[in-house]
Amino acid sequence: MNFTPFIAFLILLEQCFHSSDRSSLTQKVILTPEELELFRNVKDTDIEEIYPLGSVILMVFTLAVAINWTVGRYWRHPYRRGMGWAHLISVMIFTALLYTRHTSLEFHKGNPEYEEIENDEDEENDENSLVYLFALLVLIFGLAIDWCFSNTTKKRISVSPSQTSHKRHLEERLLVGQGLLGEDELERHLPQKNLRIFIATWNMNGKKDLPERLDDFLFPSGAESAQDLYVIGVQEGCPYRQEWEYRLKLTLGDRYVLLHSAAHGVLYLSLFIRRDLAWFCSEVECSTVTTRFFPMIKTKGALAASFTFFGTSFLFINAHFAAGDSKVKQRIQNYEKIIKNLQLPKNVPDTNPIYSDPDDATSRFDEVFWFGDFNFRLSKSRSEVDSILENLPENDMRSLLQYDQLSEEVTKGSIFKGFKEGEIHFRPTYRFNIGSDDYDTSKKQRTPSYTDRVMYKSRHQEDIHVLKYGSCSLMRQSDHKPVFGLFKVWIKPGSNNIPLTV
Repeated sequence: MNFTPFIAFLILLEQCFHSSDRSSLTQKVILTPEELELFRNVKDTDIEEIYPLGSVILMVFTLAVAINWTVGRYWRHPYRRGMGWAHLISVMIFTALLYTRHTSLEFHKGNPEYEEIENDEDEENDENSLVYLFALLVLIFGLAIDWCFSNTTKKRISVSPSQTSHKRHLEERLLVGQGLLGEDELERHLPQKNLRIFIATWNMNGKKDLPERLDDFLFPSGAESAQDLYVIGVQEGCPYRQEWEYRLKLTLGDRYVLLHSAAHGVLYLSLFIRRDLAWFCSEVECSTVTTRFFPMIKTKGALAASFTFFGTSFLFINAHFAAGDSKVKQRIQNYEKIIKNLQLPKNVPDTNPIYSDPDDATSRFDEVFWFGDFNFRLSKSRSEVDSILENLPENDMRSLLQYDQLSEEVTKGSIFKGFKEGEIHFRPTYRFNIGSDDYDTSKKQRTPSYTDRVMYKSRHQEDIHVLKYGSCSLMRQSDHKPVFGLFKVWIKPGSNNIPLTV
């Protein structure tokens, strides 16, 4: 919970209830007997009310902090905006009540002529104290309810009756000494000890018009439909993230559950897993890195999620690097900042700490998948690339890839150290005219390039096998084509020392 709003409240409470000398924070109004007599003879409409400066500053500061806290905590969560507005209104009412009492006391304090008036107001203030106390209790009660709610109703995977009996069965196995993440359970649910993972990356260009179903995206030509884990990374995501996740879930069907989803600005990351495998996942941890000069601008950077499945740890990174044909150096700097600043894992133990590097987050996991819009281009002019594309043999992209900036930098060892990539047999995925399969015909005539990629790395050789690497050519809603990778990953049994997600 963010406690910054309470700093201002504590100051206000101390000034209003406990301090007898407020001269350091207020401007007192002390009237002479002559001014007092003149004041009594004027009409109410001729009086100009003078506000204590310190109270005004504290009130404005309190409201600013409260609004900032409310927006930051609730605005991105539509289903919790009601609670956010309740907190904000309570803060405003409570602050106004305190300020009214504070102003009245300051105006009359310090002048003997006002003793009689002050005594009369003391009785009224004593009665109003109950109102102030009630407003404070309502605010504290609301915050307490929200704190309890946020800490006891974390995102859980829905459990069907059959899953309840399955869970009971697993608990019984634990009672007789058989580990939930051990060899027996691994062979029972994954006899081949392989996890099939579908990873997709798509720069959506912020488009709102989503297709009703996403079969062309999640089940592209050449990719089998029955995978164990689906990891979807989006850059420049559509404005309606919940609708996007709903379409993904609708397309995948009830066999899959949303293991975790997260957002960092317009970067989205969604993980769907087979329902019966969710029991064997640790809690999912997330971390973000912004690579823009101003951190509050979250259009470039990385969003990562990690968890342990049985005894194998995974890290998935969705990234968007700097754009521009010539900004190779900036893209390398983006990469270096991300691997250094990703704070993962947090609570889930490292499966093999001996390999870990404090300056490289990717070294702390068994299997790492890094995907996104890396923005590396082909170092050729548009006309030269068009000529090569016209004469390409079917599925042979070597004549294009020899000019690929990313491949060149990987060969040099300046980026994605230790990572591999599947063989590319698809055409460049950027930049298309929206709604068609034609490359950019605008005035800029951007050079077709392989900006969208999926990279992978393993602590142990041969743990990851690429089954398919391709693009979703039928998706035409953006100026990018989605890119997907289908992988088979070797899984080893684990121990019961990790916090499970269910």
